[in-house]
Amino acid sequence: MKADFHLHTTASDGSLTPSQVVEWAKGTGLEVIAITDHDSVSGLDEAIKRGKELGVRVIPGIEISSFSSCEIHVLGYNFDYKNPDFKQDLAKVQGMRKERNGAILKRLAELGMPLSFTAEMDGIGRLHMAKEMVEKGYAKDVNDAFERYLGPKGKAYQEIKRTTPMDAVKLIKKYGGVASLAHPKKYLLDKKLDLLVGGLKAHGLDGIEVEYPRYTDYDKAEFRQIARKYGLVCTGGSDFHGDEDKDFQVNPDKSTLRALGIRY
Repeated sequence: MKADFHLHTTASDGSLTPSQVVEWAKGTGLEVIAITDHDSVSGLDEAIKRGKELGVRVIPGIEISSFSSCEIHVLGYNFDYKNPDFKQDLAKVQGMRKERNGAILKRLAELGMPLSFTAEMDGIGRLHMAKEMVEKGYAKDVNDAFERYLGPKGKAYQEIKRTTPMDAVKLIKKYGGVASLAHPKKYLLDKKLDLLVGGLKAHGLDGIEVEYPRYTDYDKAEFRQIARKYGLVCTGGSDFHGDEDKDFQVNPDKSTLRALGIRY
């Protein structure tokens, strides 16, 4: 089964609408996908509807941006995203994101780099800011924008109260979902992966993103070893944002399909 469990749309920092992402998935031969916008589920209904029309299975998903000693992202799948209580809990996460955005935008303006965004805009993240900074000539490219201004060592970086990784996992589990640690290589390189996974497992972590663009066989072997140690399923996805050419698919094993509620 050809799958991609990590896709973004215009509901967060993707460049394609939810319908367009499903159409792209159909064109690349994908059979099942997950829409995982940052701290947002606003694109799910549209994507699921278009998926039914085209014969592409769309799993409800999200990528929650959390922070501990560094930025840590947690993917959620098949949770009750229509539950009013979930929407209230997610609004708290979004509120922290907006507060941080406001602080970054204020600092950029103080540095002589005003942007068109406001703190109250939904679905806005640092990638949006970086792209506009390039358009306005404040940075050479997106990487430059992050390195000099938006990244942890950047001049406009702001540490505002954030959702913790534990709270992100617990939020997904509270509403019946499957929680998976996103793009774990940086934690492996920092030699924090085992400690991080062990801590999150205690709060209900179900999986780890083993398949991801540019991961080596060595990387994937390390992640699979961690998955076996903690009894986690192995997820995977392209982290597609719509403006890059990614020829990437995963073939999930039966344990992953069962965890995500997919018949095979």
